[in-house]
Amino acid sequence: MSIGKIKKLLIAATILLSVVSFTGCDSSLQSSEVVSRKVSADSSQEEVSSKDNAKKTFSATVNLYQDHANLVTLDMGNSNHHKTIEETLYSYQYGPYGGTIVSDWDLLNGKNVVMTNVTNYNLDPVTGEISGSNHSVINIVDAYGAVVLSLQANGNLKGSLFGAEINMSLNSIKQDVKVNGKVSGTFVWMGINYQTGETYQILPNGTFTLTGTYR
Repeated sequence: MSIGKIKKLLIAATILLSVVSFTGCDSSLQSSEVVSRKVSADSSQEEVSSKDNAKKTFSATVNLYQDHANLVTLDMGNSNHHKTIEETLYSYQYGPYGGTIVSDWDLLNGKNVVMTNVTNYNLDPVTGEISGSNHSVINIVDAYGAVVLSLQANGNLKGSLFGAEINMSLNSIKQDVKVNGKVSGTFVWMGINYQTGETYQILPNGTFTLTGTYR
């Protein structure tokens, strides 16, 4: 083979290697760009999902009154120990009592409350002092009466019929919205005329504050 032919073959081989090398490099760059875009998209989706699952804080206030006409209480033997097995509190406006929830959480704000209680308590008939445990189911209802959120609360009450502090832990019941927090308030059964010292019965009512997180 002549030297001229050998040179032509070497030139052709060099050109072919250059083309193959450039094509491989371009494919590698394209592949890297695809991977980069996919990673970026996955990262964005994870960020959105993380934001959706992030806990958000809330607070809410509502006044509740007792449906005293449908109250069922058991006397536990010859003692001051009693058990309320049927008790319902409402927030529906009733004269000066009740009112919708005021909250920074849209799900709660403007809604009403129907709260059922089971209470084990001791009541001194002379002083009116009361203390015990309280277990509640708190249903948040919309303007049509549909339940939009159900919560359960467990805690205690302590004070007197003239004002008892109620403090309970709070969490949601089997729902997509997860809630954890606390509910506290003061509930009053009796009033007192400080000028005459006379006591009188009022519609049992109290203002409750709910605080916590949801996601």
